[in-house]
Amino acid sequence: MAEMNDGAPRQRKWNGSAYEPDPELWIQLGKRKPEEICYRALASYDSEQGFSLNVLNQVFQILPQSRSIVPLYSNVTCIRSFELDLVVLTYLLKARAVELRGDMVSEKDLPGGEAFFRGPHKLNTLPLERKFGENREAFVAVGERLNGTVRDLGQAAVCLPVLPRVPVTLILWEKDDEFPAQITVTFDSTVSLHLPLDIIWAAVDVASRWMTLAG
Repeated sequence: MAEMNDGAPRQRKWNGSAYEPDPELWIQLGKRKPEEICYRALASYDSEQGFSLNVLNQVFQILPQSRSIVPLYSNVTCIRSFELDLVVLTYLLKARAVELRGDMVSEKDLPGGEAFFRGPHKLNTLPLERKFGENREAFVAVGERLNGTVRDLGQAAVCLPVLPRVPVTLILWEKDDEFPAQITVTFDSTVSLHLPLDIIWAAVDVASRWMTLAG
């Protein structure tokens, strides 16, 4: 993923709960003006508490000085992972101050997406299909629990606020006698302005695992 800045993979360090992302991301974050980051990413900042960023139904503190990302609530679904930290840091660094366009596109409609999102980079929807493939009611209920908005698409659909400028819509088609369950994913077409393709993949992976745990 986007932890390779000079062509060579870096050794991931374990911080007790998740592998740490490339320290260069923290260095870049420390060089930026907090007010600029907040404006672009729709985050908030306090000199002592660092950045605060909404991710699904959780709020994270991002502390550049200690290079840590801390969930604020203990009573909501939350999975700490290398992918989550990478998504959060990349979003803070790359998000742009643009409004949603309101047009839905698939991952393969994104620039370069047709070639990228295949094989090992196919979006990780299998856990959701296994868990909710015969239970659209549970799928919708869990989506709402993660602050999602129900959409009239497929047999059931929820739009998840994965990041403030990155909504992700999951569309469920239940299993039947002829076809297995399927979940398709759509994005606002602005998503590629905020995240590169590999981090879009990671963001969907985080949302998929979070929904599976919440269910």
